[in-house]
Amino acid sequence: MDGSSLKNSGSAGGVEASDVQVEEREEVAQPHQHFEHPAEVIADHSLSKDEKIRALDALEQDARQLEIATAEGMDGGEDNRLKEVLEAKDALDLSPADLALAVVVQKLKSELPRTEGTEAHGLVIQAIEALEAANVAIAALDAA
Repeated sequence: MDGSSLKNSGSAGGVEASDVQVEEREEVAQPHQHFEHPAEVIADHSLSKDEKIRALDALEQDARQLEIATAEGMDGGEDNRLKEVLEAKDALDLSPADLALAVVVQKLKSELPRTEGTEAHGLVIQAIEALEAANVAIAALDAA
């Protein structure tokens, strides 16, 4: 074993758990390079829940830094997806069916700026409203 994966802490036990360096998956360490929207992180079945949380934490940190830069007049025109990231983090605790709905709705909402001024914009709004209304109606049936 080489010194890059473990280091001797000098303690009586030799190697402590905190000294082990775990290589993180690229999707988790650099999620902005692999996912266009935060909803894609929660929809990625190859990531564990912990990996999704770490990836979303990284996206949240980036979004908060962008928010600060924008407030200081240093933005580069990038979209700030902080709201989407926070919604994605909240969605991690949903049931599978509610999670699927949240992913679809979030994806549609993220397309609204791109479709502005086109016929697709109205259709996207109608789809969001229909999905949200259907979810409310189903919840009312479940509660009855």
